[in-house]
Amino acid sequence: MNIRKHAAEFSVYILSQDADLGSRVKLNLSQAGYDAYFFADFEEMYTRVQITPPHLVIIDYEALVFPLGEFFEKVLSVSAEIKMICLSNPEYFQNFAAFKDYNMVQFYDRAATGVALQVLCGVDQSCESLFRLYQNEQIYESYVSKNNNLLQLEQTVEQERSGPQVRPFQMRISEYRTAESKEDLLQIFFRQTSDQSWVFLKYIKSIQTYIAVSHQNMPENWVEGLSFKVSIQEENFNRQVIVGEFPDRLVKYMQSKWEVDKVKILPLVIKEEVEGIFVTTQDISATVAEDFSLMSLVYALLSLEAQPQFLDVEDSLTGFYNQLFYKRVLDKEIDRSKRSFAPISVIKIAIDSFREIEVSQGKNFCDEVIKKLANVIKKTSRLPDYACRTAENEFSIILTNCNRKGAALRSERLRQELRIESFSKAGIMITVSQGISEYPTLTKSAEALNDSARKALDFISSKGPDKICIFKAPQGHQPDFQVDT
Repeated sequence: MNIRKHAAEFSVYILSQDADLGSRVKLNLSQAGYDAYFFADFEEMYTRVQITPPHLVIIDYEALVFPLGEFFEKVLSVSAEIKMICLSNPEYFQNFAAFKDYNMVQFYDRAATGVALQVLCGVDQSCESLFRLYQNEQIYESYVSKNNNLLQLEQTVEQERSGPQVRPFQMRISEYRTAESKEDLLQIFFRQTSDQSWVFLKYIKSIQTYIAVSHQNMPENWVEGLSFKVSIQEENFNRQVIVGEFPDRLVKYMQSKWEVDKVKILPLVIKEEVEGIFVTTQDISATVAEDFSLMSLVYALLSLEAQPQFLDVEDSLTGFYNQLFYKRVLDKEIDRSKRSFAPISVIKIAIDSFREIEVSQGKNFCDEVIKKLANVIKKTSRLPDYACRTAENEFSIILTNCNRKGAALRSERLRQELRIESFSKAGIMITVSQGISEYPTLTKSAEALNDSARKALDFISSKGPDKICIFKAPQGHQPDFQVDT
């Protein structure tokens, strides 16, 4: 995530009697958007802390006229959540281990040339950690609130079951609560609205595409291959969907696809994010709309319950899948390949001279390069591809039903697209090296497919930038099945 978008929400106090040092640190933080204040006197700062506790305090060790432990205790007595960053001469660093329980998150050499930038990076990391903590607390509170609402509804169901008659509304919400997954929930919704025709198009954020994943009472030829891609230029597309103002391009696409005069659309929205849309050619009755509202409520609860699991497999910088998900899905796709006799390829991608760029331009610039490369990968992806970030400087793309020649064409397209991308600092040319392998003609297993693609990447990286290499099958290799090349 880019914490600078939320920097104004965080306050930082700086205590130093070195006017030059304090001013440099404050200037860097203010330019980054943080609410920063510089104090030369402890009592003045402490008075401000008591009135408005900050998120972080940066303390210059040279400014203290009493022990550091006493300083920490006074500040933390106001708020135990305040984080500390200390600036000191290196000879005092060994003493700071005793203060690990005092919320000290970083310490830096106060005399270092780039200390102001180091402090800014430390503040970024601390504030990002705090932001995620606050976000998780909000998710938990939302989950508890929704769960309490459903528990109250369940209690009402039990009470009315003991009476002479059970209202249909309560029976429906009770049935929705039996769903163990989102897919189960959709099927229950279809059963509850059995006279209605539906197709559910799930929104895949990584490729900005709506894809039909489930349907009821719809002709198969209407649903097969049904998908709708949102163009990069349509920045407000999903914002319109969220409020029920469906873009003309979407409505006309559905009407043309099905050759009908009208369609009705219901958006499924979770935490101000579009999960998907339900499309029908029929009018939507009040009872059906009520069922949709009940299903949406339970769907939101399932999403909140599953969120930590999704976070476990997502790379926070790019939004791509991570190494954990990559290993799982590669094993699964190899098994599928063996059953369907369809090839599967892996492309490993690394930014050339990554370490040199990081040293000369800094980590923030490298993060921007990684995100821009991720966007190019996303732009050149097919729907069934899996794009993963498997290391700091490594992307791994799983291409299902694709042989090595198809993978090589994909790699070349990515290379050409990257050439026309512009980067924020003039004079820097970003290129990538790519290694390719394929099952079954080059390897025998998921592990071998991954390792061979990395070997191809390592080999070609040593030969110079902006090159592609296809792994060569070992001598005597016998493929599990034949592949058209």
